[in-house]
Amino acid sequence: MWKLKIADGGNNPYIYSTNNFVGRQIWEFDPDYGIPEERAEVKAARENYWKNRFQVRPSSDLLWRMQFLKEKRFKQTIRQVKVENEEEITYETATTAMRRAAHFLP
Repeated sequence: MWKLKIADGGNNPYIYSTNNFVGRQIWEFDPDYGIPEERAEVKAARENYWKNRFQVRPSSDLLWRMQFLKEKRFKQTIRQVKVENEEEITYETATTAMRRAAHFLP
């Protein structure tokens, strides 16, 4: 499974950095990382991206979000807002939806 590695510190003698690789991000593959359910989730996300690759922006970073939400043990506590067809969107509905989206982002 692919895992995002951030600011490793540069243990490679052929790479040099003055800021200890702050901001450097590398995807590395580890076939034994995660449990089988997580690997199945990643496989499903990759297949979904492959099917919709011409409609979805490549920067959607679904694998990154999955990894970070798992590491932070994220639980959504703000209620989900559903708007039916032709229903008027109130200020409270929009605010709740925005708060939920902002809470989701790491």
